[in-house]
Amino acid sequence: MTKFNFKLERVLNYKQTMENYKKNQFGLVQQKLNKEETILNEFNEYKKMIVNEKSGVDEIKAGFLDMYNTYINDLNHKIKKQQERVNQTKVELEKAKDEMIDAVKEKKMFEKLKENEFEKFNYELIKEEEKLNDTIVSYRATTQQ
Repeated sequence: MTKFNFKLERVLNYKQTMENYKKNQFGLVQQKLNKEETILNEFNEYKKMIVNEKSGVDEIKAGFLDMYNTYINDLNHKIKKQQERVNQTKVELEKAKDEMIDAVKEKKMFEKLKENEFEKFNYELIKEEEKLNDTIVSYRATTQQ
């Protein structure tokens, strides 16, 4: 009895490795996005806190107001830069997602090919067994006469 041997097993293994790698990359980019969004949220919360503190003060000196406005502008600039980082990371995440999906599709294609070849192998094996049984039956029929 022969053993099933998929000729493209090494390619399938490579595709599996690539799928795992792409999934890992997607996970890393997802973590990076979460980190960047957390930083952005912290900036926004901090800005709200500063604005609320300022609105609670009744009397403000001109020097303090100028320094406060400069600080708020700097904070707005940091928020804008962080939002750009978040947007860039979202683009990276979408790219990683597309690459992961492609890798999964390629692996599934080779798995389906392997499955089809295995079914064909089993079919041929059954046919061979039937042929052998027919030969045995016809041999016994001819020897008993």
